[in-house]
Amino acid sequence: MKLKKISFLIICCFALVNSKAQSWSASGVVLSSAGYIATSNHALEAGYHYEIDVFNNGIKKTYQGNLVKADPANDLAILKIDDPLFAVIGAVPYALKVRDVKENEKIFVMSYPTGSGETKTTVTEGIINSKSGYPNDIGSYQLSCVMKPGYEGAPLFDNQGNIVGIINSKLAQSSGYATKASCLQNMIETLPKIPLMPTKTTISGLSMDDKTEALEKFIVAVRVSNQTIVADDNKNKKVVGQTYGGGIIFYVDASGEHGLIASIDNGEGVRAQWGCYNTLVDDTQIGIGTGQENTKKIITVCRAGAGSQNIAARLCNELVLEGFTDWYLPSKEELNLLYENKEIIGGYEHGYYWSSSEVDSHFAWYQHFDFGFQDYLNKDFSYFFRPIRSF
Repeated sequence: MKLKKISFLIICCFALVNSKAQSWSASGVVLSSAGYIATSNHALEAGYHYEIDVFNNGIKKTYQGNLVKADPANDLAILKIDDPLFAVIGAVPYALKVRDVKENEKIFVMSYPTGSGETKTTVTEGIINSKSGYPNDIGSYQLSCVMKPGYEGAPLFDNQGNIVGIINSKLAQSSGYATKASCLQNMIETLPKIPLMPTKTTISGLSMDDKTEALEKFIVAVRVSNQTIVADDNKNKKVVGQTYGGGIIFYVDASGEHGLIASIDNGEGVRAQWGCYNTLVDDTQIGIGTGQENTKKIITVCRAGAGSQNIAARLCNELVLEGFTDWYLPSKEELNLLYENKEIIGGYEHGYYWSSSEVDSHFAWYQHFDFGFQDYLNKDFSYFFRPIRSF
């Protein structure tokens, strides 16, 4: 595919209610073969499904996508394609570049001109003109191009083939803007199931033409579907005790759509140390929704030392059940929720269970699963643990 040497052309398109399926609302980029798509939030109309066109070797395949996360402040949205056939496009060859982007660095954008009917991407080149947007927006880059109405949601790549940003709706006569990849990364980390992406690009050594050819099937066209979302208040409701997501649900929030899952495999009576005895992990939290971040901190700090490979947090993090890999050691309050529903969940041992909440450099919180009390003891003691994950 020959690279088109043209300036950035941005053509705004707002989908008309009576012709939503006739033109594209935005471009987008595939985040993983699991079906996650990043695009521009403002181009999506609430209350509808979305049609996502993927062009592979000139052959178009249209999938239905649903909105899973929106960030209006940064003009970002993440859609999800729920179709097992989508995985055939393969693993993405790029990573998110969230730091060390320099002013005057060369970049390029790939997108589909809205409503053009093209089956190949338009590729444009430029540079990062400023590391902040307007007015002094630290979440955006200013680009060296004249922006006209269009390409919202298109990925911005550096010359190595890393994603450095997503074209957003902030347009000016003599410049354009892209939301930084760091904002997209923060958004991805809030998803119930975080899509796996490479840590570095695999196409850095290719020529520009070969890079864009390798990238083309991962650039998509997004449009608002004519199909509205039919309200069904009970469709996504979950209940405590339900088998779901690799385990059994033991907590559901007020929406009925999000909560916590206990692993069915509880280690078969295995005990482990909390780890990091005489070392302060610091800033672990006790509340609901904090166990996963606690677990990451424990693993990061407790890298060295005898037995560090077999601490409770690491064993939870390394668990794989039914394809789910995002298990973690529950926080103090999450552990108490698990105890309160132990008869429904089952599979618990008689004795102490670790939480991921630290007290100080020597002690961490635990809970007794026979009597229910919570207390703290030495981090080098070996207690039971029960991996959990969120949905």
